[in-house]
Amino acid sequence: MAAGSKMDDALKSAGYRAVRVTQITVRGAKGAAALTRSTLGSSCAPTMHAELLDAGFHQRGTQTWVVLAAPFAPPDTAQADKVEARVLALVNEARARPQRCGSQAFAPAPPLRLNDTLQSVASGHAAEMARYNYFSHTGRDGSTVDSRATEAGYPWRNIGENIAAGQTTADAAVQGWIKSPGHCANIMSPAYSEMGTAFVVNQQSSAGIYWAQVFGTRR
Repeated sequence: MAAGSKMDDALKSAGYRAVRVTQITVRGAKGAAALTRSTLGSSCAPTMHAELLDAGFHQRGTQTWVVLAAPFAPPDTAQADKVEARVLALVNEARARPQRCGSQAFAPAPPLRLNDTLQSVASGHAAEMARYNYFSHTGRDGSTVDSRATEAGYPWRNIGENIAAGQTTADAAVQGWIKSPGHCANIMSPAYSEMGTAFVVNQQSSAGIYWAQVFGTRR
């Protein structure tokens, strides 16, 4: 079964952050016999999830508790360039073919190129969300992506932004955006020619990692 609030509290107390947790209770067996396929029975299927990499066990008498977890393992800052390149590649793969974003159909669009100024705008907003533990397109000072881009010196004709929180890989972040009609529309819009993207990690925040993706076209 999936872990509940008590398990979440226990993990937090232990200083362990997980993105997925499965807890299994086995009764009536001792030692290694409690962990055989026949003993686990229908509980065996949840243990096969590919993300579950860590395990903990506790046994008392004929009762055994098993906790399986997918650790929160975000990329570090040294991987930022690689992650940015991966996001760009995934976005351009999506733009290379027709897409349906909710009720809206999009034809293939030209590939985007990276822009350092848009990267800086994305990084600044992701950092603020991570530091102050919030999730919004609007900054704490009331700024929006258009005002942030203007302040950064980007002479935009068109500007847009996607944000995400909690995803620990570029693939997961882009997949989430593509599944969301509004975010997908930004990715597919032919009105944009450049992009910047960033992630910032704060283990103490609610989501742990925050992403920002800024699209633009110069005047």
